[in-house]
Amino acid sequence: MSGSEEDNTSYNRDGKECVNVEMYQTGEGGFHVFNLAPNHYHRQEALERTGAVEITGYLDKVIHGTISPTEYGSIIVMQWYFQPSRGRRISEATISLLFEPQSSDSDTELEVRDISFEGTYGLMTTSQETATTRGLEATAGVQQVAQANLTAKWESTITTTTSDSITLMGGKRMVNNTPPKRIAEWELQENQSQPRGIPGMLRIAVLVARDDEEKFQCRVNFTCKTDLKTKLAGMFQRIPKDDPIIFQPDSSDKGRRENKGVDYGVKDLGNLSLDDLSDVTYKRVISNGEKAWK
Repeated sequence: MSGSEEDNTSYNRDGKECVNVEMYQTGEGGFHVFNLAPNHYHRQEALERTGAVEITGYLDKVIHGTISPTEYGSIIVMQWYFQPSRGRRISEATISLLFEPQSSDSDTELEVRDISFEGTYGLMTTSQETATTRGLEATAGVQQVAQANLTAKWESTITTTTSDSITLMGGKRMVNNTPPKRIAEWELQENQSQPRGIPGMLRIAVLVARDDEEKFQCRVNFTCKTDLKTKLAGMFQRIPKDDPIIFQPDSSDKGRRENKGVDYGVKDLGNLSLDDLSDVTYKRVISNGEKAWK
């Protein structure tokens, strides 16, 4: 293994070797997502990587409007799919959204005001019992015609129950330790006791506060940790980052390739529940998938 691969290798709680992977593509199927034009607003395809592990991020819904009579805002909903091939898995994944003015000389103030799944959440909790037995043996000797040994043994059994779960953590971050917070971040971790990968779908929402109606953009970053088998198969390589997603709050300028999932002029965005717009699913089960042939 090369020095760079060793630097990216770590071990989980069970001592299994894992690999940290940054912005990647897989084989010839991965690609860099471009904007079609400077006025390609609300690009639906946030990120896509294909191959042994397929990662897809969509811009599901955008709501532009106001948080209060003196403050503008936008709610952005993204849906992510994690689909590893058979025998492969993703043990950890981090989604990071950085919001910034589109122009470097703009004085637009942006702030990540709220996000869904802020804090730490558990999913699909499992429990495991461990029994520990401790014994004490005593021997007594009786000296008559012959030696006789009398042995007694006392045992104590202690049963311990531990629980674990898939973990979802969400938080808001500053850029270079400078307020306000302009990064929304979510991290998924598999159940360490039963390592079977992360959920297959995650829908997240963020409320961005704005001080004007100027265009702004979002830089999407994705990192993950995979099993060593996936890394050694040569599936992951560093690639250029995707073009940022451009948001245009002005309803009169829909730009090229209009996104139909965008609403404008909605008031009191702060009163909308971001958790109601979000979801996490390990896998979807088809309950009536088995049918008798007529």
